[in-house]
Amino acid sequence: MTAANLVIVEDRPLVQQRLHDLFATNPEFVLRALCTNAEDALERLHEVPCDLLLVDLELPGMHGEDLIVAVRARFPQIKIVVFTVFEEPGRIVRLVESGINGYLLKDTNDELLRAELRVILLGGASLSPRVARKILDSTEDNEKLQDCPLSARELEILHLLALGLNYRSIAEDLGVSPNTVRVHIARIYEKLESSNKIQALNRARQLRLLD
Repeated sequence: MTAANLVIVEDRPLVQQRLHDLFATNPEFVLRALCTNAEDALERLHEVPCDLLLVDLELPGMHGEDLIVAVRARFPQIKIVVFTVFEEPGRIVRLVESGINGYLLKDTNDELLRAELRVILLGGASLSPRVARKILDSTEDNEKLQDCPLSARELEILHLLALGLNYRSIAEDLGVSPNTVRVHIARIYEKLESSNKIQALNRARQLRLLD
């Protein structure tokens, strides 16, 4: 495989040094630029060849996510890999949808990091195993919520019932009238095919609504 042109965007000196040492003398990569902010990276991408952009998310000035959007629009041929400490499933999914080719965590060891980048350059996609697990867990949670027969407010009241609160306490907690709570609970019973609190809670646990 021909050596890949690499541009890195990272503002932390220790991580910069690690990546410089890892790629500057590696025959598989040509380190074209090591930028400390997104604005500088955009300028350099107009000046140097780049096959692969390795980018941190938390950068001074323009945020890493905004850089990714800009690069994907201006340089669609560049493969973009996020290199970060952040593991929030929502952010990961959003970035994958925006067109990144990989999402790797900074605790990935050097050998694995190089291997993952090679996979991406060959046309694959890569997620750190822990990141992939978080996305899967998040998807399963979303599917469970989509299957839930209760509204968000009804689910909230159900949890308060499970904690042992009475109608008046729930009303005070939510800032609504007791009558409003009664209406919600009547709907909960109907949706869960229950006639009382104990049946409703047992049914909710069977459906894993109280997990």
